[in-house]
Amino acid sequence: MNCSDHYKCNALILCVALLGCGFVSAEDASMARQKKVASDPLFDHAGFDFHAYTASYDQLNRPQFHFTSREGRINDPNGLIYYDGEWHMYFQHKGQKVWGHAVSTDLVHWQQLEHAIVMHKGHCPSSGQIWSGTAIIDHKNVLGKQVGGTKTIVAFFTHTQKEFHQDGAYSTDRGRTFQLMGNLVPNLGSSKGERDPKVIWDSQSKKWVMILTAGCNAVFESSDLMNWTRCKGKIEGVGGECPDLFQLPLDGDPTKMKWVITNAGARYGVGHLEKGVWRLDDGERTGGFDSGRPRGSMGYAWQTFGNGPAGRVVQIGFIQSGNKNTQAPVPHEGLPFFQQMTFPVELTLHTTPSGMRLFRYPVKEIEKLYTATHKWDELAPATANDNAHLGGLKPDLMDMTCVFSPGKADNVTFNIRGVAVRYSQVDGTIQIKNNAGVVGESTVHATQDAKNRVKFRVLFDRTSFEIFVNDGIAAATINCVPTSKKLSIAAPESMVIHHLVVHELGSIWKQQEEKP
Repeated sequence: MNCSDHYKCNALILCVALLGCGFVSAEDASMARQKKVASDPLFDHAGFDFHAYTASYDQLNRPQFHFTSREGRINDPNGLIYYDGEWHMYFQHKGQKVWGHAVSTDLVHWQQLEHAIVMHKGHCPSSGQIWSGTAIIDHKNVLGKQVGGTKTIVAFFTHTQKEFHQDGAYSTDRGRTFQLMGNLVPNLGSSKGERDPKVIWDSQSKKWVMILTAGCNAVFESSDLMNWTRCKGKIEGVGGECPDLFQLPLDGDPTKMKWVITNAGARYGVGHLEKGVWRLDDGERTGGFDSGRPRGSMGYAWQTFGNGPAGRVVQIGFIQSGNKNTQAPVPHEGLPFFQQMTFPVELTLHTTPSGMRLFRYPVKEIEKLYTATHKWDELAPATANDNAHLGGLKPDLMDMTCVFSPGKADNVTFNIRGVAVRYSQVDGTIQIKNNAGVVGESTVHATQDAKNRVKFRVLFDRTSFEIFVNDGIAAATINCVPTSKKLSIAAPESMVIHHLVVHELGSIWKQQEEKP
């Protein structure tokens, strides 16, 4: 059996397996059997090795509701796109060599598939790695590649050579396999590492727009997705890796659409497009949506899913696990996988006294994982700590929300499975002590409302901790190694807990212990 026949066989087996899991319809499976769609023969087929992964999902430090690869390293999410009932998450895999691939129908349960785009030489001097990029739906079939009623998914990514350039590839089988389009945007000469193409549709100019980063922040436009022309000017104000650009309605008003730009390190600005080039709106300032520390605490490479249903804008990043010369433990060291994705959040844009601000909150689909709920109102700290309340809980996986008034307390400390969450009334911040990873302590602004209340929500997985303050206007993302399963509050009796709810969660992997 030659390499191509071997891949076709594996693709057919995978399709049948996905049919049993409910990820493809019987009609789709039948079409796949008839057409035997294979990836581009220019790809290095030795890179398609997900079928060889055998690890389980039950290691002690394996996150249970944050996505991890069955095996191997992951980092930047790439090519996030929604199509035909599926959320596609491509991601940097195997040390930035390939685009891994996972799909979900609910943003919670993920099914990892064969790698989508792998190393190739193409028409280049040498075989290159596949770095970050984006994906779009070719709704109008401008490429002319559409098969039947299935829209073409088009991916744009960085191909590493001596001087990086931007490649393209398209899929006619709902994102499973890809055919190369060639080298689309050559290196501009501003940096050998020009990379991370982000492609969006600009309805004003009626053209596709591509943003590049690393030394240039250049903008290109195209009418056919193949031929790209550089626009005059470049993006100012928000630089850095992995740019993202998306629209949100201000205060939910669809007549007030704004273009929001973000970078890998959680900086963002709210503005508009001028001939395809993003500009910050007058009177606005850039900010940070993840703890305000450089590189966004430990969350990184934030990206949104394109083509979201009903205008939903969902964002995801990855959580850095490297210790970077610190003495902290690395949670996934020695395990068959390394690093994890953040939990998906839904984005909204609101008017605040400080200007237009981005709010981020866990997607509502997390409720599918709730296995038990504990809810109380109007508690004193001593009562909250007794065995009838927090003292009687030892959750493994948790979604916890607390609304409190500090009263006369200068400081209030929540001990959440060994992670200290300390609120300071003096400076209006929450500090999270971290025992693992890049950042030892994260600081999040936590302004009291008109009733002197503060609200926070924590998602706690086996090696990750995500906190959202005041409905998501501020947040922090870290990984950690929990030292206990206990929950408690240290505060004077003048503090009042107005609302406290702890949801215990089940694992997203229970139905996937057997290899698909």
